[in-house]
Amino acid sequence: MLISHRHKFAFIHVPKTAGSSVAFSLWRLRDQVDDYWANRWLARAGVRYNHLAPWPLKKFRTHTSADMLRRQLPADVFAGLFKFSFVRNPWDLMVSYWHYLRRPARQHHRRRLAERLPSFDAYVRYEIRRGKISQSRMLTDRQGRLLVDFVGRFETLETDFVRVCRGIGVDVELMQANRGEPRDYRDFYTPELADLVAEYFAADIELFGYAFENGGRQTAAVPARALQPAG
Repeated sequence: MLISHRHKFAFIHVPKTAGSSVAFSLWRLRDQVDDYWANRWLARAGVRYNHLAPWPLKKFRTHTSADMLRRQLPADVFAGLFKFSFVRNPWDLMVSYWHYLRRPARQHHRRRLAERLPSFDAYVRYEIRRGKISQSRMLTDRQGRLLVDFVGRFETLETDFVRVCRGIGVDVELMQANRGEPRDYRDFYTPELADLVAEYFAADIELFGYAFENGGRQTAAVPARALQPAG
């Protein structure tokens, strides 16, 4: 989560969708809430968020959902923010997760588990049983209604980032962070495994217009507000 009340935007960071690059690029525009005394005290105790602070000083987790943000802010403040995010082809997303967790230098709390799994197939089946990964749940309310103003795509990151900057009225260069090796996600799948991912990510596929073969190149409709410069 990257939020700026001064620039009136909130970036909902869906994991493994180039969100680190987006956040890094917009970092200097964020609200400076780390100096608030309660946030400093919590940080020393190892707590990286604070939902009890006055709303301009709230500190959010990196991957806070749009619905959580909505519940933490006054309704008029939430409505006045340009809320945006990025998503990724679900089949490609799972390949990215798999390689991310298995990087030798990656100190992730689930790395050891990923290393114990014998194959990508086993990893995907584990994540499906676990049921935690969902892009649509990050961006919708409990009734499945989209809560953000613009959904960009990993597959068209650079052009969609320009649209985001236009939407919030800034001119910022897209920086690169956590860049992985290019690979064709389709090489990792059997037909059976591809079908399992399609079933599990059915909500994402329907909402964002993805298919196994298209690599995410379909264009889903976005609200008109996302296409206009901030007023």
